[in-house]
Amino acid sequence: MKKCIIAISSVNHAIRCEKILNQNGIYTKIVKLQPQKTKKGCAYGIEVSCKDVDTTLSLFNLANIPYSEILR
Repeated sequence: MKKCIIAISSVNHAIRCEKILNQNGIYTKIVKLQPQKTKKGCAYGIEVSCKDVDTTLSLFNLANIPYSEILR
C-alpha cells in the first residue's frame, strides 16, 4: 500500500492529528522530516495511506489543523 506524508509544522499539531485520525479509523504514524526538504521547513509529518489523504485533509480542515504539503 502506497504511503503519503502530510507535512506538519510542529510536534504538537502532529500528535493532535494522530489522535484525530485514530479516532476516525485511519492508521497513521508521526515521522520526522528534514525541514529543508519541505517548502515551509516543516519538521514533522503524518504518514497515511495515499487512499486516505482526502479524508485526512478534510479532518484537518474541520479541526483547524494547518499543514503545508503532501509528499508522495
